[in-house]
Amino acid sequence: MSDRIGVQVAPPHGWCQVPIPTGYGVPRRTSGGISPLAALTPGGPSTWFILDWDQRHIIAVTMDEAQESEDIAIRHLKKHIDSLGPDVYAIHLSQDGELVSVSTEPEDDQGTCIWHEMNLWMRLPQHPNIVPFDRLVLDEVNGRVVGFTTLYIPGGTLSKNKSRKFKLKWLRQLTCVIDDLNLKHGIAHQDVSARNLLIDPKTDALMLFDFNYSGRIGGIGYGEDRNDIKGVIFTLYEIITRDTHFRDVPHYEQNPADVQELDEWVQHPDVQLDHSVTEFRSELNEWVDRRQSGRQISVYTEAPEYIGWPDFPKPPPKDVVFNDDGKGNSTVVTTVVLNGQRRTERKKGIALLNWERPAQIRLRDGDQSLVNGQFVSSKDCSGLIQPN
Repeated sequence: MSDRIGVQVAPPHGWCQVPIPTGYGVPRRTSGGISPLAALTPGGPSTWFILDWDQRHIIAVTMDEAQESEDIAIRHLKKHIDSLGPDVYAIHLSQDGELVSVSTEPEDDQGTCIWHEMNLWMRLPQHPNIVPFDRLVLDEVNGRVVGFTTLYIPGGTLSKNKSRKFKLKWLRQLTCVIDDLNLKHGIAHQDVSARNLLIDPKTDALMLFDFNYSGRIGGIGYGEDRNDIKGVIFTLYEIITRDTHFRDVPHYEQNPADVQELDEWVQHPDVQLDHSVTEFRSELNEWVDRRQSGRQISVYTEAPEYIGWPDFPKPPPKDVVFNDDGKGNSTVVTTVVLNGQRRTERKKGIALLNWERPAQIRLRDGDQSLVNGQFVSSKDCSGLIQPN
């Protein structure tokens, strides 16, 4: 149960050709530790958009109280997840986690679209410190791209599995992969964090994943406020101290000097390191100095092996209805729409692929969940087997 739900990631700049759950497309398995997407109001209510990896299904969880973290919503959702069907898009919970209401309204469907993450990740060369892209998932209805899978790395992220002794070589591997992305390929990851770092148990190598915030330096989706050097500085500090408050503010307010200039990084009593904090800080500072004094990339095309991909295919114009006068009067504008949600297409009667699947807990021995999402009970399975 604990591995089947994760928090939906915020949509990147770009789109896929058909609506899919934001994040990993249709993942084989998730390594967890995913950035939250939420609708938060000061003083409450709080809504978290949580992805059930088992059913490949996003559920909006609303509580009346103000929530600074998704942890409470996830904990309460786990109590109900096995009783919620694939047609449940939103739930409202009481303060103690009891169900107040359930919504099956298509208007609450949060499925959305991505484009850049898939195109970027699939074009990255094989790298010992990047989780490999696995394969594309295609829509059998229209023959279009639905999403993609990546290789599953067991063991959990550095933010989830904190029992491991953090090694100096992992810091060196992190700075190496960031150098390659930035300076060799012109790519900024823009979400460097312990939640996006894994350790491959076969190679004992650190591996970076989750490129949904990534962008080509100087291009669409790139923001200097999400600088990867800054991300590495904060990540190492947070791993050693378990103090994350310096990144509790918007990215433009995050100043790496706030941690770099501290006289002491106090190692958390539960954190194990294979070298002293001083040696880690020295390694980090030397790398930061090299990056700041060395060659700079202002536009990704300046990189020697820059990565490019096609723009999203421009669809034909269509009529979009706007209700903008507050009196129910509508305005119709014909325009090109580059993003959209599954619920909008459904409302128009457009045939779409449904990627949801039954919860595994509901499958008995012999039951089958087909690749098209169809559920077949054990008593009906015999009809699917063709005689030799």
